[in-house]
Amino acid sequence: MNLTIPGNPPSVNHMYRNFTEGGRRMRVIKHEGKMWMKATQQLATVAMKQQSWTPTVEEKLVAEIRVFWPDRRKRDVHNIDKILWDALEGFVFDNDRWVLPRYMDFDYDKKNPRVEIKFYPLAEEGQSA
Repeated sequence: MNLTIPGNPPSVNHMYRNFTEGGRRMRVIKHEGKMWMKATQQLATVAMKQQSWTPTVEEKLVAEIRVFWPDRRKRDVHNIDKILWDALEGFVFDNDRWVLPRYMDFDYDKKNPRVEIKFYPLAEEGQSA
């Protein structure tokens, strides 16, 4: 399944608020994070219907990722992992522990920043598409 998410996911610092309660450190998702996750889940739901994708259950799933940043600031593609997989868990796959992310490339596209992901079961690797 192919999924294109417009824009770029907010950073972990913008997604979560850290606080301490009763001596315990906790992390809560901020409103911005919830809104981004909801929009991403809606995009995934549409893509799944259009491409007849059935959510995988306890199956290793390859995710080939291409990131298109809006500018040339130094960024790390791995900083989008947590929020991306948390948003898609329960939609594209049952648990993000089964996702095998592969960052294929990154580039710059000021007019159309985005994240492109191609999902396929690891068992299909090497088979012609």
